[in-house]
Amino acid sequence: MNSFAVIEALDQLRFDKVVYYSIRFLDHENEISEFFDFLNRIEDISSVETDLGNLLQWIEEIGEKYGAIKSRFFRHESKDGEASALPPSKSTMEFHEIIVEEHLRLYCLVANEHVVFLFNGGIKTTKYPNDCPNVGKYFNQANLLTRKIDELFRDGSITWNDEGTDIVFNPELTIEL
Repeated sequence: MNSFAVIEALDQLRFDKVVYYSIRFLDHENEISEFFDFLNRIEDISSVETDLGNLLQWIEEIGEKYGAIKSRFFRHESKDGEASALPPSKSTMEFHEIIVEEHLRLYCLVANEHVVFLFNGGIKTTKYPNDCPNVGKYFNQANLLTRKIDELFRDGSITWNDEGTDIVFNPELTIEL
């Protein structure tokens, strides 16, 4: 059975250097983006409350100060797509004086240095995300979404603005998965 999704701008995560987007599935019971689903699930887990706050701070710092430098600020976690994850390595976070334990994962697509799609994630409990009961489905979903978004760029359904700092697409665009 196919599912359908739309791209949603995360207006509260629009910064000088990075604009963030997410995906909302049309056939899910909750009518929120995958990023907000992640936040809603994780914010209720007291053991990662500080990590979640620091992860959100990191998303803002990338957006305000650095730009989305994929090789530096994101964790490579793709299977057969271009999925990345936040937070980056513990050493990168410590260098920037933000501590996030390495088991929290938020999967994403770094489209370029200015546009990032935030998907979903959770608390990773195994070495490999595909084997984890908490994040496996989000890891696989992120890889599927990155492939689909790449296709939309290739066929012209999503394009870049003149400066390459944001995307342009029909707000009625539906992604078939």
